[in-house]
Amino acid sequence: RFRDWLQTYEVGCPARGKMTSAGKCKDNGDPVEEQGLCYSAQGFEAGPGLPCQEPDDCLCVKADTPNGKLSLSHRHMENEEGKELLEGTYQVQEVSKCGNCEDLSFDRSHCEECENCVFKTKTMEGELVEGCWPKDGGSKRRKRLRGEGERIFLHGMPVQLKDLTVVPHYKMWDPGEAFDPAGDEDSKEAEDQVALAPQQGPRMPYQSKREPLSRQTWLAMYKEVAPRVQQELDDIVQQTIDAGKKARLMACEHKLGKHVGADIPGKIEKATSMQNACLQMQEIANRIAVKDANMGFAKTAGSRCTMNDRVSEPGECDYLNCYTTDDKFKKAIAALKKRNDKCYDDWEATVDRAANSCSKEPKEPPGQQLPPGVAPPAMTKPAAPQEAASPAAAPAAPAAPAAPAA
Repeated sequence: RFRDWLQTYEVGCPARGKMTSAGKCKDNGDPVEEQGLCYSAQGFEAGPGLPCQEPDDCLCVKADTPNGKLSLSHRHMENEEGKELLEGTYQVQEVSKCGNCEDLSFDRSHCEECENCVFKTKTMEGELVEGCWPKDGGSKRRKRLRGEGERIFLHGMPVQLKDLTVVPHYKMWDPGEAFDPAGDEDSKEAEDQVALAPQQGPRMPYQSKREPLSRQTWLAMYKEVAPRVQQELDDIVQQTIDAGKKARLMACEHKLGKHVGADIPGKIEKATSMQNACLQMQEIANRIAVKDANMGFAKTAGSRCTMNDRVSEPGECDYLNCYTTDDKFKKAIAALKKRNDKCYDDWEATVDRAANSCSKEPKEPPGQQLPPGVAPPAMTKPAAPQEAASPAAAPAAPAAPAAPAA
């Protein structure tokens, strides 16, 4: 919150954690004394001796609002020479004091109301210290930070409505952004993830972890990042056009994992997500890079950016080229989508045929169930069949001895 402006706030609050090489304020679950503080759009530290001491110093606010300011004819944005202010009625989350048990060490009754806290005496550096402590030693907090724990919407509390003025920050997609591992930075898991990151190629827009940037920081980074964005988009557009020419012959993805196919959905998603990120950066630059802020950026070899020397120095790119009017790119995306739809229809027909054939197969009668402890009867082997033949003639009886002659 700005001290000199009533009810005026800026995006980003001091929160426990360390700023990673990817530009994210990351909390690993350790106490604030061990980690320190960094500015984050995801949370803040409140309580005695911390930056957000008063209830209104820091707020968790829903970013968008349908209710603009009355004096602005219900509009919610002012832009004066590229400097923007957002004004309106925002939804605000009530602060839950149960998030940090240590802050309740001087409020035993409130500590005992929190399910995750316990008020007791612990030995700290050889001395007995009475206070409010986490019941789990921080393990549940670490799970929540990694997205593994259960999270209750607004901690079960009602939303508040407040009239606020907000100084916005802006998202920046950088294809060269450093990889941010999911595990702790010093763990073996994180080392393995970082080692495999170069094999995954440039960072996609939906993989970006960077905190939103202030206007001044965004404009400074844009000069450096825009050439990389243009280069990556140029490459993916050409790859998409080449893929669109042979879309009809591409192998389909098998939904049961028997064969991978040409990953047609992945090609579509990669191209469209890069284009949307380019358009977002183009729109932000058009809004805030005015007057003294030059939106031009360096032109790299083979770059297909827009150049007309109107808002940049001679030889620089004026704007990002997001290929919204490129007919070859549009036709390629349409061809890939058509092939993807055909693959899905074929797969659906295959599943239907398999289901119908299974329903027509005769079912074996269920076997007789025996009571517990009773062994099944032994199987007797049937006698081998005999050949059909007439009975053999009985051997002739031996001749009686001749009577002696008289």
